[in-house]
Amino acid sequence: SRQFFAVLEACTEKLPAVQGRLFLMREWLELSSEDICKELSLTPTNLYVQLHRARLRLRECLELNWFAQK
Repeated sequence: SRQFFAVLEACTEKLPAVQGRLFLMREWLELSSEDICKELSLTPTNLYVQLHRARLRLRECLELNWFAQK
């Protein structure tokens, strides 16, 4: 629904800049991990850790701002 995507966008904007950028590149632009690592000079491990942290923050934000309302 539109409301969900509005909440998701707001939560994404609250992420630290690097985590937000990596999450958008991977999940919305559907770039491969290999391409992201090359473009940003990251190790695969660092990319994994940053994406994991971003997903945890998004989950917490969505739980507070979307699922708690249901």
